[in-house]
Amino acid sequence: MGKKTAIESAETRKQIIASARGLFGEKGFSGATTSEIARTAGLTEGAFFHHFKDKKSLFAEVVQQLQREFASAVFQRGGAGENAFDRFIIGARASLELSQNPEYLRLVLLEAPTVLGATNWREIDSKSSLAVIEPALVAIAKRAEIASNSVKPMALQILGLLNETAFALARGDAGITAEDVIALLQDSIRDWIKRLG
Repeated sequence: MGKKTAIESAETRKQIIASARGLFGEKGFSGATTSEIARTAGLTEGAFFHHFKDKKSLFAEVVQQLQREFASAVFQRGGAGENAFDRFIIGARASLELSQNPEYLRLVLLEAPTVLGATNWREIDSKSSLAVIEPALVAIAKRAEIASNSVKPMALQILGLLNETAFALARGDAGITAEDVIALLQDSIRDWIKRLG
C-alpha cells in the first residue's frame, strides 16, 4: 500500500468513526445501521466493510476514542492542582462530572457493557483508567517504587468507586452526591498512605 493510499484509508476510517459516533449517540447501537453509517460518511456500504468487519468492531473503536478523550480531559483538568494529591482529586471530581455527558454516558457506560460484553468493556475501561490511576498513586505516595500489590488493589478500588458512582449519579440514586464520594476518596487515599508507613 502506497503512502497516499494509506493516508486516504486512514482518513476514510476517521470519516466512518465520526459518522458512527454521531449516529450511535443519537440512535444507540441497535438503531444505527451500517448502511446509514456509510451513507452519512459519504461511502458505500461495501466501503464500510472494507474498513470494519462489522458494526460491533466499529462501536468498539468509538468507545475507545471516547475513553481516550475522557482520560485526556480528566488529566488536563487535574493539571490545575498544586501537588499530586490535589491533581488526583481534581481529576477524580472531573471524571464524575464528565461521566454524565450524554454521549459518554450512553455509549461508554450504558451500551458498551452490553454490546461489547462486560469483559471486553472492563478491559477497555481498565486499560485507559488504570494507566492514569496507578502512576498518580505512586506520585501521591512520593516514592519511586511501591510494590504492585500495594498499588494495584487501591487503584482498582478507586476505579470501582468512580465507575459505580457515575452509574449511581446517572440513575439519580438518593443519598449519593459527587462531593460525598470525593470526600470518601480523599480519606481512603490518606489512610492508604498511612498504611504504607
